Amino acid sequence: MVVLDGGSGRFAAADRIGHALPQPTPELLQGFDTATQITALAHWLRHQPSPRSARVWIATDPDHTARAVLLARIALGSQGIRVGPADLPTPSSGERRKLLRDALRLTLWRATGSTGAWLAPQVVARKRADCGV
Repeated sequence: MVVLDGGSGRFAAADRIGHALPQPTPELLQGFDTATQITALAHWLRHQPSPRSARVWIATDPDHTARAVLLARIALGSQGIRVGPADLPTPSSGERRKLLRDALRLTLWRATGSTGAWLAPQVVARKRADCGV
């Protein structure tokens, strides 16, 4: 399984992983931000015949990788699903702030089923429009 998110490096990272993955081609799940993409993935995996044997590889922009992997581990680790990065570069300071924010959102999601996106409806509307979701 490959999770793609915004960023210029995502296609190159996905291509590197794609050659190593068994067929069939992995599916692409979409959300309007990292937290909703990861929760969409968790929901999809929960409804698969044997999600506990799954391995999720995250392919995204190098500056975004650490955050995406951490969020996936929060959301999927409790389901016994292993998560790994395509590459794990050091995130920038701005990305570290987003990492903390989104880690708190995913912890909220695990406890309540909501990522808290409803707290910022204007941001949600803009992101949904940008992503075509």
